[in-house]
Amino acid sequence: MILFSDSILSRKTSRHGRLRWLAGCAMAIGSLVANGSTARADDSAQRNFQIVESVPENSLYGQSGIARTKDVWLDMIHHAQHSIDAAVFYITDKPGHSMSDILDALTERARAGVQVRIVVEQSFLKETGSVLEKLKSVPNITTAILPGHTLTGGILHAKYMVVDNNSVFVGSQNWDWRALEHIHEIGARIDNAPIARDFEADFNMLWMLAQGAPLSNAYAKFAATPDFAPVTQANPVILSDGTQPLIAFPAFSPAVMMPSSLTTEEKALVDMIHGARRTLRLQVLTMSAFNHYGARGYWPVLDSALRDAAARGVETQIIVSNWSLSEPMQSYLKSLSVLPHVTVKFSTVPDMPGEKIPFARVEHCKYAVADDNAVYIGTGNWEPSYFTTTVNASIFVHGASPARDLNAIFMHDWTGPYVTQLEAGRIYTMPKRD
Repeated sequence: MILFSDSILSRKTSRHGRLRWLAGCAMAIGSLVANGSTARADDSAQRNFQIVESVPENSLYGQSGIARTKDVWLDMIHHAQHSIDAAVFYITDKPGHSMSDILDALTERARAGVQVRIVVEQSFLKETGSVLEKLKSVPNITTAILPGHTLTGGILHAKYMVVDNNSVFVGSQNWDWRALEHIHEIGARIDNAPIARDFEADFNMLWMLAQGAPLSNAYAKFAATPDFAPVTQANPVILSDGTQPLIAFPAFSPAVMMPSSLTTEEKALVDMIHGARRTLRLQVLTMSAFNHYGARGYWPVLDSALRDAAARGVETQIIVSNWSLSEPMQSYLKSLSVLPHVTVKFSTVPDMPGEKIPFARVEHCKYAVADDNAVYIGTGNWEPSYFTTTVNASIFVHGASPARDLNAIFMHDWTGPYVTQLEAGRIYTMPKRD
């Protein structure tokens, strides 16, 4: 069955479609437990899914009971026994700050024999170069550079880490000291071997491309039937919040640069939006249906799904950062804001007292919540190229507790002092980011 999807049922009565959708979810749980397909029956007995938040210093952000990024990264790294694989946009450090602790922990585990592989994006080597040079001298750490623009016209924008083929972190957090101290971020830790295998397959394809393999060769190799059962939208796994089962699967972008057996983010997000019945809340750094990178044009996929949700009466609340106030993005967001059942706000994170930190003090989160039971946590902004040419990854989860926690984080922001409602009749100034 397909989770978070009601695109066909939505053409019928809302109540009928909703009941069938919920019944399908219940059947999925029963089937997974009974058959032990990609989840073992005891997977739901312990907590293996965790939402993770980065909280800017001197801000009102930060949800009680939610783990913090630095603590989670250090715990995962310190407990690594065999391998750490990371696909990250870039790496930047500032001595004496939080990222130094992460890099020191990686170095310590590598010297203890853990095999570490890190692939980064070529276009940001100015930021990453000095860190890579230090890491290259450490035994058991291997680095590679992905020429994203040469391959597809996009970039490697993902931010995920796989530890011991068993634990995964994925989220908006770049490997940047500012992402740990001065940017609002949302991610997730998943301790589940089948999901880790999906991320590992995606990583191995990126690693192959970073070694110079032609895109056609890598795609053909990873289009072959895998030697494991992938976790997909049609074949999810059971996770647990410690008390209740959750249904989950990962998704990736772009289709041309990921194993074809895995789920694409574009389809999964559209299905999630189509499945919303009452509320849809989403937060992202930037959002537009106009292609800002590459050939200019209009991308209708997510835009149509959002407008369809509004037309069905789904109360849609959107938070973007003030980095979205450039044109034509500002005008696009205004076109959404005038629709019935749609409200758009932008956030402005106050600067540190007496200090301007470049490319920081911003909300960089990328997540969505449908109703009170479906969530998405990803690495990409909601613009065309982030799905069609650029490498990203995400996790989709059906369950009450992740939705409750993300709804709480969202509403704390939505009703807080840092957001401004976008008005179609006003012109807003794009702030300087540097």
